[in-house]
Amino acid sequence: MVRHAAAHRHHLHRAKTKTPPKRQPFDYMMYFFTVATPLFELPQAISIFRAHDSRSVSAATWVFFAISSVVFVIYALRQRLRPLVVAYSMYTAIEFVIVVGIVMYRGGPA
Repeated sequence: MVRHAAAHRHHLHRAKTKTPPKRQPFDYMMYFFTVATPLFELPQAISIFRAHDSRSVSAATWVFFAISSVVFVIYALRQRLRPLVVAYSMYTAIEFVIVVGIVMYRGGPA
């Protein structure tokens, strides 16, 4: 009985090693979209800065997108969800650039 209790105690206090799960094809597809999707906002930023015009772009929409991205970054950091941290950090950066462009060029070409 004493041996059993000692073995049980040893079992409970062993260092736990966590092996990462095996990646599936869907995981790789998600990693692609994690990086690619925020990049699809870049054409909007490029358009604003090239034309020096943001009249056709909604400031409220892009400010809301930027704020929501910051909230998602905070959530992802708290939950330790690295792919979401990467994606929403990219969204935040690009959306911030768009908001800056909207503010700079809200009256149209100079």
